[in-house]
Amino acid sequence: MKLDHECIRDILLFAEELPYNSPAYGETIFKSKRLKRYSEDEINYAITKLGLDDAELINGFVKFASNKPYITCISSLSFEGHKYLDNIRDPKVWKETKNIASKVTSVSIDILGTIASNVILKTIGLN
Repeated sequence: MKLDHECIRDILLFAEELPYNSPAYGETIFKSKRLKRYSEDEINYAITKLGLDDAELINGFVKFASNKPYITCISSLSFEGHKYLDNIRDPKVWKETKNIASKVTSVSIDILGTIASNVILKTIGLN
C-alpha cells in the first residue's frame, strides 16, 4: 500500500488537536472532519507507519486479530512528530514543499521535512 503524505499530515494535525491524555479510537478517528476523506485502510496503514515502531511521529497503534484491524488508537504526537509537523503545518509551506517534491517520482518523509525546512528558511530570508 502507498503511504499518502496528505493523510500523514492530516493524522499529525488530528493528533495535535487531541486534548492532553485523551486518546481517540476507531470511529472517532475515521469519521473526524479532518480524516473522513481517507479510507479506514489508508488511515490504519499510516498510523501503523507513523507509530513508535516505525517513524516515531505519533503515539498510536493499530491492533490486529485474524489479519483485520480491531483497535485503532491515536493518543498524541511524539516529540519528533511535533518537530516534523511544525515544518509542514503552514499551508503555504506545505504547498511549496509538495510542488518541489513533485519534480521526482517519490520522496520520503525525511526528505519532505528537509524540503519544508528549506522552504521556511528561504521564506524568512535565511537561505
